[in-house]
Amino acid sequence: MQTALNNQEAILKMLLKTGKSTVFGKDHKLEEVADHASFAQAVPVRDYEQIKPYINQVKEGKQNVLWKGKPIYFAKTSGTTSGVKYIPITKDSIDNHINTARNALLCYMAETGNAAFASGKMIFLVINR
Repeated sequence: MQTALNNQEAILKMLLKTGKSTVFGKDHKLEEVADHASFAQAVPVRDYEQIKPYINQVKEGKQNVLWKGKPIYFAKTSGTTSGVKYIPITKDSIDNHINTARNALLCYMAETGNAAFASGKMIFLVINR
């Protein structure tokens, strides 16, 4: 348990170091955030519509809005609450998206024992970086 907490704290500090120089970081005073409690205070939970103004700035080509630089592309998704949503995908985030999707599929297979969907045709996208 202690290792997990230390690891999470280190990741938070790394994210804050980069994030504090973004528009979002400046708006939320991330330079003043020192730990999880102060992060939770500075960055309230919100839905897509509440973060959409930042997404729109990124879509308009502005850099360093939600993360450093510009995204390599946008993932387009739709949901039940606000229609089409655009998720900026950065060089820093792509591995996390890929690993999270893989882990979700593997957890599903482990929990249900259903791996039949993986025995059919599958599509793999390779990103050249």
